[in-house]
Amino acid sequence: MKRLVNFTLAILAVITVASCGEQTAKEETKKVDAIEVSVDSLLNDASALEGETVRFTATVDHACMHGGKRLTVFGTEKGKTLKVDGTESSPRFASSLMGKEVEVTGIVKKVPGSVVADCEVEEGNEIPEIAYVVECIDFTEK
Repeated sequence: MKRLVNFTLAILAVITVASCGEQTAKEETKKVDAIEVSVDSLLNDASALEGETVRFTATVDHACMHGGKRLTVFGTEKGKTLKVDGTESSPRFASSLMGKEVEVTGIVKKVPGSVVADCEVEEGNEIPEIAYVVECIDFTEK
């Protein structure tokens, strides 16, 4: 009986160690080297970070309800917003994120202005020739 208890404890210890090891590996793969920036610096000069992986915190102005593939976020500058595009590998954006703060990790991309002209474009605003978006790698709600 004592052997059975010791054997069971040994098996449980091995399973516990193995499962903790897997969790650490998963967490390490999710961590991405990124340049810490403010959303305001991206709004003012995203071209300086084109192609770079960045991480920033911003407030969600709009979450696309048509598939959850885009967030519109803002910083402290009134009227300026930045688009965050979802990818195949990034989680979907829930509409419940509107008004909440998120931390986004993604790659700064230059796109035609028509890509960012969507249902939010207000009458009288010009569509820019080019625009910058952040292609989301991962995000978390703060």
